[in-house]
Amino acid sequence: MLSDSNPLINKVRGYLGYLMAALYLVIGLLFLFSDIAIQTFPVYREAVGVVLIAYAGFRVYAIMKKNKS
Repeated sequence: MLSDSNPLINKVRGYLGYLMAALYLVIGLLFLFSDIAIQTFPVYREAVGVVLIAYAGFRVYAIMKKNKS
């Protein structure tokens, strides 16, 4: 079992967290400013984009708060 006290594991988790937040941000921006998924989400595409961007911001905040403590 992996331990939370291993600094290498914590560093990798931090980088993966930032990578996932960046991915959510990029996908959210694509939903807002391009025609991606216009067939799948014809009505709520902008709302999905805003939610993804907000979630990316929340994830970055949570990672920074965890790293601070």
